[in-house]
Amino acid sequence: MNKLQLPAAFAMAVSITIALGVPNAQAADGVSIFATGFNNPRGLKFGPDGYLYVAEAGLGGTRSTMGLCEQVPTPPGPYTGGRTARISKVDPKGQRTTVADHLPSAGTGSGGNNNAEGVSDIAFIGEEMYALIAGGGCSHGNPDFPAGVIRVNRHNGTWKLIADLSAFFAAHPVAHPNPPDFEPDGTLFSMVAVHHKLYAIEPNQGRLLEIKPENGKVRQLVDFSASEGHICLQRWCSTVSFVSAT
Repeated sequence: MNKLQLPAAFAMAVSITIALGVPNAQAADGVSIFATGFNNPRGLKFGPDGYLYVAEAGLGGTRSTMGLCEQVPTPPGPYTGGRTARISKVDPKGQRTTVADHLPSAGTGSGGNNNAEGVSDIAFIGEEMYALIAGGGCSHGNPDFPAGVIRVNRHNGTWKLIADLSAFFAAHPVAHPNPPDFEPDGTLFSMVAVHHKLYAIEPNQGRLLEIKPENGKVRQLVDFSASEGHICLQRWCSTVSFVSAT
């Protein structure tokens, strides 16, 4: 991201948080609401066109996979899923438009509105946009769409799965999972692009992953559980992802 864009990105992030975090929230300290109308916004990045792109977790859904596959223990599980996640873009006037929708979302409340997981982050490599899908996978109520990484055409909203991370997690278990808090499809949290590769953090199982977008090859760089056990909190791991990839 261009250094000149950082203050604007911060201001927009704060404005979006104010607009969605608290009903009827009032801006303070000279910060005003810039954009509204998001459904559980997560990561945001400026695109090569100068627009701000926002990942949205969505509103979950009502589809249950109880009896079909391993479920997330209570709490927070079991999840119910649906196709309510999306990616939005915001223009310089603060107008939100949908870039891609009907992406997998999962939640644990009535109708799936609490603890929502959906599109968790966005990254750009040149003109190409990639999205990290946390709401996918059978344990999230979306058996037909895995947790993973998709390449999104930001002009027409079409997408293609490039990395099935649900399958990777199942084939490569971590050293020390925590059964009372285990999410089979992970809780993919953040993603950055560095030197034409993607780096993603999964904090529930404790992983730092490298994804090659040209062929979808996934490589696990760190299994945090092997040396630290089950300590990888989302707030801490999101910091690790940024430091490790820069």
